[in-house]
Amino acid sequence: MFKRKGIVFLFVFILCVLFACKHHPEEIVLDNGDNGGTVNPPDTIDIINPDPCDPDSVYFQNSIAPILNSMCSTEGCHDGSDPDNDVLLTSYLSVMEEVNAGDPGNSDLYEVITEKDPDNQMPPADSPQLTNDQIALIQTWISQGAQNNSCQEDCNPDDFSYANNILPVVSAYCVGCHGGSSPDADLTLESYTDIQTIALDGRLMDALLGQNGVAIMPDNTTGLPDCNISNFQNWVNAGAPNN
Repeated sequence: MFKRKGIVFLFVFILCVLFACKHHPEEIVLDNGDNGGTVNPPDTIDIINPDPCDPDSVYFQNSIAPILNSMCSTEGCHDGSDPDNDVLLTSYLSVMEEVNAGDPGNSDLYEVITEKDPDNQMPPADSPQLTNDQIALIQTWISQGAQNNSCQEDCNPDDFSYANNILPVVSAYCVGCHGGSSPDADLTLESYTDIQTIALDGRLMDALLGQNGVAIMPDNTTGLPDCNISNFQNWVNAGAPNN
């Protein structure tokens, strides 16, 4: 009997040791992959409650991923269906295949977005181009170690200025697909009038909320953060002013 109890106690003890970590937040250990560069030190991200944004830092989830999703990982380019030149840019790990952390000059991603030859530049010459500010963000992110980091941005749902809260989001998340000479769904979102039109006819909120049979936008995401959606909804409710 005592032997049996001893075995049961040992078994319970082992289970407790093995599963004790379940009481702690799960840590995501990240690696920049086999890209020939220095592997980043292990990094952890609190996806649920990220720290407030540091104005001197560039964050992959907040700034870099939206740029790449809109401008690069579109259908026919570097998405998951048939990536151009087998370069996939749909996730942090796939992006890191093109990045040498800490060294923009030796990173394929940075080289192609600063290429001056129209035959080799990315995005292609007939597509919407990265702005100087977007290129600078990518350069800084790589220089800072190309971490898969995120932060909690300040957001006031009652602040719905077109210039401060609507246009920057559209420019970051949408223009890559809905711009240039061949915009997706023949829908261009490069001007205030373009954006106002779909705001007033209901298509904008249908896309942001994924309702009325419309796929949720931005593409390849689960949607914008709730606060940003509230900004858009309040702006639309106010008549989509150019404020």
